[in-house]
Amino acid sequence: MNQERTPAGTPAIFFTKQPILDHQRAIWGYELLGGAFKEGLFEVFPQQESAAGLYSSTYLGLQEAMERGKKIVVGFDAQGILSGTPHALPPASGVVRVLPGEIEAAEIVETLQTMRSAGYQTALEVSRDFPLSEALHHQADILSFDLARGKPDPALLSRMGQTPAQKLVRGVKTQEQFLEAKDWGFALFQGPFFKAPEYRRDRRLGSNEVARLNLFRLLEAEDLDVKVLSAAIGSDVSVSFRLLSYLNSAWFGFRHNIQSIDQAIVLLGWVKLKSWLRAVLFVDLAGKEEVPQELAALSLQRGRFLELLGTEVDYWGFNPSSLFLLGLFSLMDSILGMSMEKVVELLPLEAKLKGALRHDPNNEYRSLFELLESLEDGDWPTLDTLTQQLDWAGGFFATRNP
Repeated sequence: MNQERTPAGTPAIFFTKQPILDHQRAIWGYELLGGAFKEGLFEVFPQQESAAGLYSSTYLGLQEAMERGKKIVVGFDAQGILSGTPHALPPASGVVRVLPGEIEAAEIVETLQTMRSAGYQTALEVSRDFPLSEALHHQADILSFDLARGKPDPALLSRMGQTPAQKLVRGVKTQEQFLEAKDWGFALFQGPFFKAPEYRRDRRLGSNEVARLNLFRLLEAEDLDVKVLSAAIGSDVSVSFRLLSYLNSAWFGFRHNIQSIDQAIVLLGWVKLKSWLRAVLFVDLAGKEEVPQELAALSLQRGRFLELLGTEVDYWGFNPSSLFLLGLFSLMDSILGMSMEKVVELLPLEAKLKGALRHDPNNEYRSLFELLESLEDGDWPTLDTLTQQLDWAGGFFATRNP
């Protein structure tokens, strides 16, 4: 999630990216969501800077995603398409999603045909409200349906199935909706459902997971014993190897190789070491599969966002460090495939934070979770309402790029 800095008095602009999964729950690509509390991206980047701004958005991880062979889906209105904004994306990776109601103009159709000839893919929205002609159905590389408009009727599904285009369903919120959409014949799925936990019966932690959680407990202990932590890191071959490799890299340029964990702690400093260890341990806990790794990255982003929020806004006196841990562990049930009731018993957290992670009734952190979810899911109306309620629209969000 990110926000462009805007002059005072102009609408706040937010954008975020959300993974698109295939029927096997592998990441096919990402959809970039954003705008001035609306769906299109045309206003995110000034017209004269759109190509440079969109393509160089390293803070959104777009370049890294494209290097992994992932598609980038971006919704454009007629103005954006005709101005050439989609050319900010490389043809091999870019998917131009035409916003509902924008396709019928002849010049739009001609522009999309030209873009397809250049290698771009097009995604056209189908619904009862915005029917596509038979010709347009066969012009699309992807036919997209949004569950926010309700369930697709059999006639619409039949018509979609008569084309060779891939079928994308947007706005999938739950595992049940994901499975139902698979039965309808959709092959690509976008929405917050990927964050919902899938509990595995008789799930037991492996030795690697137990070791990482033990290191977390040492790391977050109030009466931290650095010698004990140093010994624990040294006994973990993987973590100690990566730490020493990190410090001995050209990035630091030390004249002599760092050969011990004690040296590493002294040279790197406790604050930087703690941040590095938190990230490494958490990514290790997620394993090597794509979706858990995506959830781990999102968790680290959540932690940093809440930490910044707690630092700059005196929100009920919350401790920024505690808010970081709250965001960091907020998706652990989905990452580990265990209920949050079980997860919190493994975590080095105080009771009220464990209650917040369990979503106990009347917990004081509920509005922060709602804020995170509206940012991640591109739910700009809810975000607008929350920022107005919390009186943050002109403060924290006007000055930060989380």
